[in-house]
Amino acid sequence: MLANRSRLISFAVAAVAIAALIIHVRRYPVLTHDDAFISLRYVQRFLAGHGLTWTDGPPVEGYSNLLWVLGCALLASLGVELLVTPVVLGVASAIGIIAAVVCAFPPSTWRESLPAFAGAMFIALAGPIGLWAVAGLEGCLVGALLAWSLVLLRRLMNRESDDPKGALLAGIPLALLCLTRPDGALFTIVACGVLLVRSRTREDAVTAVRVAVLPGFAILGQLGFRLAYYGDWVPNTARAKVALATARVEGGVMCVADAGHASYALWVPAMLALYVAWRDPRRRPRIGLTFACLAAWTAYSATVACEPYGFRMLIPCYVLLAFLVAETFDWLQAQRHHAGAAAWIAAFGLLAWFAYAQQTEPSIVLAQQERPPATFKGATIGNTLRDAFHDRDPLLAVDAAGAIPFFSGFRSLDMLGLNDAHIARRRSDSFGDGTQGHELGDGAYVLSRAPDLIVSKRLGASHLAFKGGREMEADPRFDEAYRRVRMQGDRPVPWAFYVFSRLEGRAGIERSEGLVTIPGYLFANRRGTEAHLGDDGTPGVRFVQSNQVALEGVELATGTWALVAEGTVPVRMTVRAEPGAANVTQTADGLELVLVRPGPVEISVLAEPSTFLARVTARRVGD
Repeated sequence: MLANRSRLISFAVAAVAIAALIIHVRRYPVLTHDDAFISLRYVQRFLAGHGLTWTDGPPVEGYSNLLWVLGCALLASLGVELLVTPVVLGVASAIGIIAAVVCAFPPSTWRESLPAFAGAMFIALAGPIGLWAVAGLEGCLVGALLAWSLVLLRRLMNRESDDPKGALLAGIPLALLCLTRPDGALFTIVACGVLLVRSRTREDAVTAVRVAVLPGFAILGQLGFRLAYYGDWVPNTARAKVALATARVEGGVMCVADAGHASYALWVPAMLALYVAWRDPRRRPRIGLTFACLAAWTAYSATVACEPYGFRMLIPCYVLLAFLVAETFDWLQAQRHHAGAAAWIAAFGLLAWFAYAQQTEPSIVLAQQERPPATFKGATIGNTLRDAFHDRDPLLAVDAAGAIPFFSGFRSLDMLGLNDAHIARRRSDSFGDGTQGHELGDGAYVLSRAPDLIVSKRLGASHLAFKGGREMEADPRFDEAYRRVRMQGDRPVPWAFYVFSRLEGRAGIERSEGLVTIPGYLFANRRGTEAHLGDDGTPGVRFVQSNQVALEGVELATGTWALVAEGTVPVRMTVRAEPGAANVTQTADGLELVLVRPGPVEISVLAEPSTFLARVTARRVGD
């Protein structure tokens, strides 16, 4: 009877916290982080039979969340829409954190439900957990596995069980943590270290070893897979991102400080657990373990990997602090009756303070207000490029390696190196002083790969950016080979962007025997023009206003050429070549061009508003 009552109360407490979580989660748009689409592209290609790869060619480990990728793949294989899988997995993981807190502090009466209620509600109201439950990456999964590790380690810390299976069971979530993120191994190291420090007998030391068995197999297994499949000892992302530099430490400390400033109501009562540990020897081991994990992960995040947007890397800290708060309230409730009542009042006050502070934290506010998110605009870029060039199989070079490659489906080149082994190894002496993940580049290498399309920055900027982009702009080969085009897309949201197209690439000029076809979209290079898809799916240029545009560098051989502009209404064309190299005559259909020597020509088009130019063809009609 008492057990049934305890389960009922636990269920009710969890249900209230989960309801609060769902209400909180609905404040955020979904899949707001571009890196989420890097993981989804691995899932996409894995399900299509291309292995765990980001693009064709030698495989590169451009993800650092293997279990998350496999989890999304599993859900998709079961029929869940691919774009929904990260949201399902993220929300389920956040609910899993709440369930773990309630399980760790099961109430036997309604009055004794405060520890579970307070801990679960702090999780439900935490801005990073609400955001990353739907933002598309593994933060909440890490938090859930950590929370269940703490649940299973509690009995071991108090020496309540000598069953070897208990130690192995505690190693399961720790092993999954190691597979979720490579740095998840830190929690295994800390947990086993604390167990060893506390060991008084040989059996205690053996328990620590048993806890480490499954995580050890997970680490070695993934390392073996990495060496065999990717030919590397570490993930490519570590080469492209990780650096122990003064600038990184300063930024990391500021990141942790900003998160702490918005979380006073959580970490201040959590610190009271130190007093509880001093007063209550029975609670001391598990409080010590939680504080050790908190200190280790906070130090790691501050020096290596803290991300200001939404504090994803600090989600484990919120989970650990929630456990400490629950432990504190559990101890307070065990004191005199009036102390228990005061604890309830204090808990509601702290939760209200915490909720307000979380929803006014700048990065959380930004995530809520960015509508549509940048990833939706990236989806528009990817969809527009796919619709325009799906039959050309172009090579797409990008700075943002997520949404644009994912939605385009094209073979891709990551110009920042997260998914490119060559660029990831091109570190300079100043590596670590810039923005994490945006410091690398090799302009000469990118040009040597001859990408057909280049999209700069996250949303198709009008100029190339970052180290590799600056190197390309300084290289004369870039100006010779590429033309900047302004394109307009509308699915899923309207967005205008720039793309750099290789003139003689797969998406550029088409050549066959005696025929040169110039896609109309290449003329969308001046204000008042936009590249659109025609009714037949052809990428052409629409004139928003009366305008004359020119395309230079079109190579034509010696001979007589008939030039025709194909569009919705007739347009006026002119052609300019090197002095003395050409003779141009107006015809009924367009122009007749007589070239006395081969070379580049400049084709100009003058059109009225609303004109759509699909293509310009040059047909050789004489030698």
